[in-house]
Amino acid sequence: MLARLLAPLLLLVPACVAAFHDQSLLRRNSTGLTDAVTWDPNSLFIQGQRVFILSAEYHPWRLPGNPDIWADVFEKIKANGFNTVSFYVNWALHFPTPDTNGGEGDFEAGTYRDIERFIQEAKNAGLWMIARPGPYINAETTGGGFPGWVGNIAGALRTNNTNYTQAWSPYMTAISKIIARNQITNGGPIILVQAENEFSAGPTQSPYMQAVINTYRANGVVIPITHNDQHSGQAGNFSPDLPGTGAVNIYCGDSYPQGANSWAQVQSIYYSDHKAVAPSNPLCLAEFGGGFLLNWGGAPFGGINPGLTNADYENVFYKENYAQTATILSIYMLFGGTNWGGTAAPVSYTSYDYGGGINENRVAGPKMNEMRLQGLFLRVSRDFLAANLIANGTNYTTSALIHTAELRNLETGAGFYVTRHDSSPSTALTTTQITVQTSVGPLLIPQTGALTFNGRESKILVTDYVFGTNNTILYSTAEIMTWTTIESTDYIIFYAPTGQTGETSFLFDSAPTVNLDGLSGASSFFNGTLVLSYTLNGSAFVPITLGTTSIVAILLDKPTANQWHAPIIPGPGPFGNFFSVGTNETVLVSGPYVLRNASISENTLSLVGDLNGTTTIEVIAPASVSEILWNDVPITIIKTPGGSFIGQVGAALTMDLPTLENWKVSGSLPEIDPEFDDSNFTVADLTTTNYTNLPPLAGSQVLYSQQYGFYGGYLIFRGRFNASGDETAVNLTVQYGFAGGYTAWLNGVFLGSSQGNATISLSTNSWAIPSGTLRVNETNVLVVFQDHMGIIETNTNGGKEPRGIRGYALVGGNTTFDSWKIQGNLGGAANAPDTFRGYLNEGGLWAERIGAHLPGFPDDSWASGSPLSGVSKAGINFYRTTFDLPISDGIDSPIRLSVARDNTTVSNFRLQIYLNGWQIGKYVNSIGPQTIFVLPASILRRQSTNTLAVSVWAMDGLGATVAGLQLISDGVFSSALQFTDYVTPDFEDQQDLRPSSQFIEPM
Repeated sequence: MLARLLAPLLLLVPACVAAFHDQSLLRRNSTGLTDAVTWDPNSLFIQGQRVFILSAEYHPWRLPGNPDIWADVFEKIKANGFNTVSFYVNWALHFPTPDTNGGEGDFEAGTYRDIERFIQEAKNAGLWMIARPGPYINAETTGGGFPGWVGNIAGALRTNNTNYTQAWSPYMTAISKIIARNQITNGGPIILVQAENEFSAGPTQSPYMQAVINTYRANGVVIPITHNDQHSGQAGNFSPDLPGTGAVNIYCGDSYPQGANSWAQVQSIYYSDHKAVAPSNPLCLAEFGGGFLLNWGGAPFGGINPGLTNADYENVFYKENYAQTATILSIYMLFGGTNWGGTAAPVSYTSYDYGGGINENRVAGPKMNEMRLQGLFLRVSRDFLAANLIANGTNYTTSALIHTAELRNLETGAGFYVTRHDSSPSTALTTTQITVQTSVGPLLIPQTGALTFNGRESKILVTDYVFGTNNTILYSTAEIMTWTTIESTDYIIFYAPTGQTGETSFLFDSAPTVNLDGLSGASSFFNGTLVLSYTLNGSAFVPITLGTTSIVAILLDKPTANQWHAPIIPGPGPFGNFFSVGTNETVLVSGPYVLRNASISENTLSLVGDLNGTTTIEVIAPASVSEILWNDVPITIIKTPGGSFIGQVGAALTMDLPTLENWKVSGSLPEIDPEFDDSNFTVADLTTTNYTNLPPLAGSQVLYSQQYGFYGGYLIFRGRFNASGDETAVNLTVQYGFAGGYTAWLNGVFLGSSQGNATISLSTNSWAIPSGTLRVNETNVLVVFQDHMGIIETNTNGGKEPRGIRGYALVGGNTTFDSWKIQGNLGGAANAPDTFRGYLNEGGLWAERIGAHLPGFPDDSWASGSPLSGVSKAGINFYRTTFDLPISDGIDSPIRLSVARDNTTVSNFRLQIYLNGWQIGKYVNSIGPQTIFVLPASILRRQSTNTLAVSVWAMDGLGATVAGLQLISDGVFSSALQFTDYVTPDFEDQQDLRPSSQFIEPM
């Protein structure tokens, strides 16, 4: 059979392609330290088996609170076609100070910093992992993952600067040990580890990369080390096939081809670029756009051209990657999550939804259906992983509007034709036929009818495709979703959009028996080939038998295919729930919104998952199965003539959410009173700085918050001077990050507010001193209250951009400031009272410092008042309330807080939102865009009372009001997810570490 397949095919291979596949390159590569993970120019091997790495990016800290909820996202990722998760580790969260925990870092169990728990939950779900600990990660997180203190060191970052090396070495040593303990050779799921991130080589930078690599190896990491060359420019940085210091094992690209404004043309550059710089490696795309980043001042996720990154985008752009022979593909982000507290970089607002397949509130959207179709095909199509690009262009089809890439496995002869509109933005309806090479010669298919491409659509057509117990598809114009063998029958699923036709040809030695009952189509047999012609509409089962050969072709239109799942039945061993390496046994199930896992015990099939209402479930399982459980509850089932089981589960689900009422209020800006006791504030008396690229512009003291140990959240500066009476104005330059702002008061009198926008990081203002404000020949107090929008990433100012006052001066006379004090989060990074949530959860707001955002805070003495009343003048009020959720066990109802925006006025005010002590929202009324904030299920309490708090900062003299606040739901699902209230330190646990509270008259 092999000779029959290869004979006509080898004549088709261009000389350049044949030469490239010289046998010396086809030898398997390894790190020399383990054979558990190896590779050749086509793909990765795990324990000797070729595996397509379809990876989803997911960050542990962006689902804060209860680590139990991590499993929910992992299971949804696995259920929808992915076999791997790529994850960043955020240095800033584990090393708030250089010597945290004696240099070992903070990886506290039971918190979002519990990286080993995160890894274990991935393994429990049956997912491989790609670890990406940096040291630099970018990730639109504050400092790009650098702790705030790193910017204080002398010299450049991300070089072999000795100061920088001393900074990152303890962290990389600690995380390397965790990775080593959890790599595949030690029974863990980690198969690859990335060195640095989107990093380009330079004369002083390559030794730095080598030092990172050496740190991995010195601490027991034996798996392959990767690197992602930034964005579309695959320049070969650190490729093992190019000379230079700091070469990694596997070189990867990094691309975000789709914009936010219009559909882009696919980029057909990855294959040629990769082969030019890393021919010994499989084509790896370590980051490929799963959505797009939206910035301050833009639109909310899903609010601007959501069709640009929808399932059609996945269909066209991801299949184009496969056409270019990518076999390691990681989607960034698949689940984005939330930038809580001060974890965001200035480019990003609270939501990090990213337009991913699983939204910020853990709801798996339509994009996940497309990924399940692709992932299941890649899972079972081993020949595709070793297929080589033969040629591409528009000459394969009878219509020049259609582009085809031909891939061929030269060992087995299997062919794959990846087809789409040549102009990928096209929305045209195009019909065509395509010439394919097969083991019986070239064929123009379909032989009757036509292939249809309805706009942004791509298809992977197969030839000489072997499945099941050595059955062969000569060709198919409908796509293959998956196949599996259940007992002695081979099931294979074909699909296409509703109303389109399919033509599938099987090879047989003699005419088989075909049962076309219920099928809108026909069959014919001639010269060893069986041809089925059909229209895709709903579902149809076509049994095909010949002797001991038993095949069931399941023909589905795409909406129906989107409902089908192929969960694995776990086998024995440490990777028993990993497909291929652990098991190849599956069942086929139609219906559930999420199918988390399946198992068989004697005659019982247990299915575990979620439903979004009453659902008809259809199951294809071994004949020994006579009982089916859904989340441990038996289903009433009937057996269909086709041999499947059908039953109904679930019910209509509704829920009434509570209204938010009974608010309490206190003022939260006592610091503007010149008599305020700031003896516990930090004296800001430094006169030198290592931020030499952005030095102070005026004034003798350096007022950069990082230099005083404050790395996020609101900041307060109090400057004192003795007035002569000639002072007329105060000049200020405040650096806060994109979309930031500040307000200034002198002796309690409002001077003014200023704020940036999505592209402005600082403000320079001259504030006139109102008549009667000065205290002549006495001490005057200037207060600057500043928002902190996170520390920049290294693509701006080398990662060294201060937060705080860049310049200050008094206009008139020769008066200078006598002293300055600064306050950020209580205790700074070194001594924050709430080590559980972490130093980036709070800022310097009075209410935060006294713990008023925490559950259990005694607000009995506070006045009654609603955020809808806002603030009557420039200043800050802090509001608290509680609510209970009527969510019963077995129900998952993702909840959000909606802030109504008053579009009749452009009021300058800012909100911060706190749930059970966690700061989970940052709202800027005059900049936007976010108005709806996720209340993460990992923080939300279902069996006990929730505490919601809101700070309202009015930046205008006339104050501000909030138009509305209400709870809304993303849906109601019956779920197998087990919810428990997350036990966190409340006010009582921290009250001895915080200043005494007092009621302050609201503003």
